[in-house]
Amino acid sequence: MRYYVMESPENASLPTIPKGESAQVVMAHDLYKYYDIDYDARNELISDRFKLLLERFLLKYDFKPVVYLDRDKEEQLVFWRFMPPLYNDYQAVYRNDGLLYSIAFVNNDAPIVFSARSPKGVRSIAVRMAVAESALRRAILGVKFTKILELAEV
Repeated sequence: MRYYVMESPENASLPTIPKGESAQVVMAHDLYKYYDIDYDARNELISDRFKLLLERFLLKYDFKPVVYLDRDKEEQLVFWRFMPPLYNDYQAVYRNDGLLYSIAFVNNDAPIVFSARSPKGVRSIAVRMAVAESALRRAILGVKFTKILELAEV
C-alpha cells in the first residue's frame, strides 16, 4: 500500500487559533485571503471541499467546525478540525522536521487515513494513494502530498 504524508505550504495558513475539541468561532478580517486554503496543518483544519472528499474514506469521523467570521462584511468561512486517530502498528523513520519519511507496517490492517507522532512530538497525517489522487483530481488547494517510502515488512 502506498501512503503519502499531507503537508501544507508554509505561506498558506489561517490565523492561529487555540486547539479545541468543540466548535469554535474566530473573528477575522478579509476572508478572501483564505479562499484558496483547503488544508492548514498548523491549525489542524481542512476546508469544506476537502471535508466532503475525506468523508468518503472516513465514514464515522466526527469533524468539528471552526467558523471564521468577519462582522464588518457580514461574511463567514467554515473550516473543519481534522486530526485523524493515531496509529501505532509500524516502524518509521522521520525527516529532520519530524514528518514521516518511511514506514514499515507490522500488520496489513493500516487504516486509509491515520496520524503518526514522531519522537519530537510532530504529528503527520498519512493517507493512502486513493485519497491523495482524489484530492489532486478535485484540485484541492494548499496541500501537497509527499510519498512515504515503504521499508521491508517488519
